Amino acid sequence: MNDSFSTHYVKGGFASVDEIVLEEKAATRVVFRPSVHPGGVRGHIVRQKIGTNGTWLDVNDANFVKMPPDSGVSIELNTEATGILYEKLGQLYQVQSKGVGLGDQDYVVAKKDEAVVINDRTRAQAIRQLLDRGYSQEFWRALTTKDPALASKLAGAKIQHDREAAITEFRAALTSHRDNEDFWQRFFETHPWMLQAAFSTPVVVLNGETYLGGKKARGRNGKGGVATDFLLADESTSSFTVVEIKTPSAPLVGGRYRGKDDADDLANEVYSIHCLLSGALVQVRNQVTVAVEHFQNVLGDTFDEVNRLHPKAALVAGISRSLTDRQKASFDQFRNALHSTTVITFDELLRRLEIMYLKSRESGADNTNERA
Repeated sequence: MNDSFSTHYVKGGFASVDEIVLEEKAATRVVFRPSVHPGGVRGHIVRQKIGTNGTWLDVNDANFVKMPPDSGVSIELNTEATGILYEKLGQLYQVQSKGVGLGDQDYVVAKKDEAVVINDRTRAQAIRQLLDRGYSQEFWRALTTKDPALASKLAGAKIQHDREAAITEFRAALTSHRDNEDFWQRFFETHPWMLQAAFSTPVVVLNGETYLGGKKARGRNGKGGVATDFLLADESTSSFTVVEIKTPSAPLVGGRYRGKDDADDLANEVYSIHCLLSGALVQVRNQVTVAVEHFQNVLGDTFDEVNRLHPKAALVAGISRSLTDRQKASFDQFRNALHSTTVITFDELLRRLEIMYLKSRESGADNTNERA
């Protein structure tokens, strides 16, 4: 069982402690009045009698200076009271060894396996456990009514907690799911907010895999109509953006187009864009074209908040840090020349997410970026 003490600081590290009841009967009781100081614990054992007004009065306030020789005062402690005194003295010495704080303080003394120490680490763990419980809508509705500020803080902490976990999963998946396009499709469907980091202007994700037009039978890969992995809307223009997702292993550049191994010729070293990347770009631009042609009958009917004035395209593919400096320069030259089309690599998207959402960078994040 846990015990608590209230201390009242006096001066010089000395503090009085609320009295401790050792034995109590209907009309009498024995209490211990302790105090703690830098040298240890001291105190008085007092036997009291209840007064007519129901308060406890000291009945053993003897003046030992004026007492005759061969006399004294005896206050008997039975076995239970002695045990309580022994236990409380041990607990007080635990408090004393830590030093008593200024003013009035409350201390809880517990068994080692029962004690809960609150510090930054355990506080964070407790908050995460609270957020992970997944309370019902009724709980949050009641909390919003009773303490809206706390509800807002918890909701914000929950979002931050979930996004940190998702970013950690993203980082690990760059290695474990390098070639799995279905995984990345499902991953971004679960975390569509991540795609917002690919754009310099605010966007909102309208839908996952979306039919854009063509044959009435909806499908992909030539088996039906044209579809895109994700459909987004630009919040500033209300125009739509189609997003195509490839894999981290998707190649970005092809062979060397110009330049020699000679160090003096490095400035002329340029690389062609890989055929798979150029094919993906043609694919996503074709999705934009089909969406514009069929806008009124397809997107316009389903998403009345968007228009087709300035449609854009985005492609998420490959890992840029796998390129050499000259390969990266050729890749950047190519994508910077594109019109209304964003090409971003998986590691670049991850880096943006880390900057936007992680309050403190994990020590191993940069190392992971170098290894993946």
